[in-house]
Amino acid sequence: MLTLAIERTAVITSSGSKPSPVAPANAIASALASALAGDDRERALVQAVLAGDREAFRPLVEAHQTRVYNLALRMLGNAHEAEDAAQDAFLQAYARLKSYRPEWRFQTWIMAIASNLCIDRLRRRRLEPIAFADATQRDDDIEFISREPQPDAALARKQRDEAIRAILLELPAEDRSVVVMFYFNDMSYEEIAQATNTTVSAVKSRLFRARQKMAKSRWTEAL
Repeated sequence: MLTLAIERTAVITSSGSKPSPVAPANAIASALASALAGDDRERALVQAVLAGDREAFRPLVEAHQTRVYNLALRMLGNAHEAEDAAQDAFLQAYARLKSYRPEWRFQTWIMAIASNLCIDRLRRRRLEPIAFADATQRDDDIEFISREPQPDAALARKQRDEAIRAILLELPAEDRSVVVMFYFNDMSYEEIAQATNTTVSAVKSRLFRARQKMAKSRWTEAL
């Protein structure tokens, strides 16, 4: 889905010149990344990109593209906007890679970028109505249940998913991002606080406020 992000970052960084051969330092960084796993591997991949190996950014995109896209879709309620926001998130991450702090998980950092981009988009269209139909046109991209259900169960799941999306779209942008990170991406209070540049107590307050609003939503009865 986001292969284009890798191609566009290559264009941005190369400025029309042909790619240069990978220097020994770059090769060492890339080899180190291949030998590691999890968060350590992703930190090593970042270092490999900074050392000049642009291809090292590809596995970072592949590892997080679905998560970033789903966050954008749940926040924006529009598949096309979500794809654009996800693309922009990875492009911005690539451009700002030198500012990445190794003590952060890469997931936390990219989700922070994606969330902020979505919030900016929502603020720009604050006076525009949200088309609910757009929020439900990519059911195959959001899987709340991993196993394939029977027809009746599939219909029930679709109705449930539509209700969840509708409830999310009723929340303010900042509260919506916290809910998506906590409930759909299994991020901790501490990680969300990092991503939103706030405190753990503020994250808990937003979640509490969001839960109260969701409980009063007219869509709650459909769950």
